[in-house]
Amino acid sequence: MGYQNLCKGSKRLIKDLNRAIVVNFIRENGPVSRAAIAAYTNLTQPTLTAIINVLLNTGIIHKNGKGESSGGRCPALFEFNSQYGFIAGIKIEIDRVLLGLIDLGGKLLTRHEEAFPRGSTGKQVLKVLKRGLEQLPNPGRLLGIGIGVSGFIDMDRGVVIFSPVLNWRNVPIAAPLEKLYKVPVLLDNDVNSLTLAEHWYGAGRPYQNFVCVTVGTGIGSGVVIDNKLYRGSAGGAGEIGHMMIDPDGHLCACGERGCLEAVTADSFLVRTAQDKGIAHSIEDLLTAATNGDRCAQDIFVMMGENLGIGVKNIINLLNPQAIILGGERMNASPFFLPAFTDMVRHHSFPDVARELIITEAQLGEAGFLIGAGTLVTQAIFEPPLYTGRKPGRNIIYATT
Repeated sequence: MGYQNLCKGSKRLIKDLNRAIVVNFIRENGPVSRAAIAAYTNLTQPTLTAIINVLLNTGIIHKNGKGESSGGRCPALFEFNSQYGFIAGIKIEIDRVLLGLIDLGGKLLTRHEEAFPRGSTGKQVLKVLKRGLEQLPNPGRLLGIGIGVSGFIDMDRGVVIFSPVLNWRNVPIAAPLEKLYKVPVLLDNDVNSLTLAEHWYGAGRPYQNFVCVTVGTGIGSGVVIDNKLYRGSAGGAGEIGHMMIDPDGHLCACGERGCLEAVTADSFLVRTAQDKGIAHSIEDLLTAATNGDRCAQDIFVMMGENLGIGVKNIINLLNPQAIILGGERMNASPFFLPAFTDMVRHHSFPDVARELIITEAQLGEAGFLIGAGTLVTQAIFEPPLYTGRKPGRNIIYATT
């Protein structure tokens, strides 16, 4: 596993790769002994000792007790220090910004939110975002900022290419914050952020291939293939909400007609409830359904069936192990989930439908913030490729 046998050409790269392997093994499996690390990495004893000493000296790992003896002295156990530093995780919604501090173990330590008027520009929201960051407690060592936002994202430049929900085009987010806070800022689609959190810490942990679908203001999905988040060639993978299912259907926020989002998202629920004269908001509709109003319940059933049509196409295309459902409208899952499940089971290919797991996201709203923070955590501890912004370069790789 170690890279000590690579051809000569970049000793620095080999050293960085080996450190990444060691710290990730300890992070994922600790507390572990030196012997366990050596068995996994196949590094020589001098190389492994040097790496462990660097990680101990920087505080990224620490000793945590003793293991069982196999005849000699009890071996020291090494554990990842999740409190070494902290990350600000952010989700930009249609009329508010959610912010939180996340440790390196994916734990949300504190949460804050700031409201803004719908239709605000990127510059206006940046001011709100900065105000919100100032309200977070000082963690002592801020390693980076991760941000999730709905729409097409250019991760390399940290720019929102197009967000139908916010009506933004080509809005730079990362660069102004990096200039102000002097830490790396990573930007991604908000559903990708949630998917990453569920993959590392939540319902996606058992699966190498799954799709995380969110329902609420918009409809989105994140796709994990062979344990890796698939973003597509231009960062636009997973936009299931803008899959056209009726060319003559209602106008969608993206400008097209008949998108899945137009017959599934909150706008559909409110429009249908208003047409039937039973509610004027999501909250009213949910209250009516909870109180036994059959018409209100039927609207959620329609939503579930429509969502099932879109998702079954994804299932037939990707053949995932699981579909994980999340988002704010999961508070109505008792009313739409049976119809959704029935549609998926009966209209996907039979073998796929029988084996497929349908489950709910485990992390709730916090998952979006944890996932945004995980964007930075992943960048810190993944093997260095010397491309893009690397938050970890001055943390675990640049030391001697």
